Amino acid sequence: MNILRTDRTPLEVENGVRQFNLVIEVIRYYLQPERPFALRIPIILELQRAAVNGIEAQAGKIRTGSVGITESKHEPPAPHLVQNLLIEFCDYLNDNWHEKNAFFLSAYAMWRINWIHPFTDGNGRTARALSYVLLCLKLGYELPGSPTIPQQIEEDKSRYLHALEMSDEAYREGKIELTEMEQMIRGMLARQLLGVIEAAEGDALSGSEGGLP
Repeated sequence: MNILRTDRTPLEVENGVRQFNLVIEVIRYYLQPERPFALRIPIILELQRAAVNGIEAQAGKIRTGSVGITESKHEPPAPHLVQNLLIEFCDYLNDNWHEKNAFFLSAYAMWRINWIHPFTDGNGRTARALSYVLLCLKLGYELPGSPTIPQQIEEDKSRYLHALEMSDEAYREGKIELTEMEQMIRGMLARQLLGVIEAAEGDALSGSEGGLP
């Protein structure tokens, strides 16, 4: 995985690679027909652990204190509520796995993990990684192409943060509204898949240049 930010420490870069490798491992594991997927909290914990290992003392553990989010109106729930909120989150996704489409499920995970903010660090990275896992599993295959959706968000978080704020605002009004997040994921998936076409065209061009006239 190419880490597009240039202000990361070497350990953060290493963890980014480790987390994305775990993402692919989880996708490939549950794409096997004998292993039907159901989201459980340990999957979320492992994704977070990979993202902050060696950086955060409580890697892979649910927070026990209050946290804040910089430049956001959202106040994450109190720590004693987090465990049950994660259980409800997993139950919601599992219960709606066959009823909702891939973009909704992916968007819901990206927003809701950020909303619950279950960790002291790595919440956004965990939300984006889990969202990508769910998108691939619901669609039924490991998505090809580059840059991937997580890479694109890492490159420019402006639309991602705007989508989170819009979903938070709707939730304060008692609604689950993920349209902006879903549209963002659709657009980023299109760009990711376009990378496959561009790579193929590049290979074809190289082949034609090296062939007989």
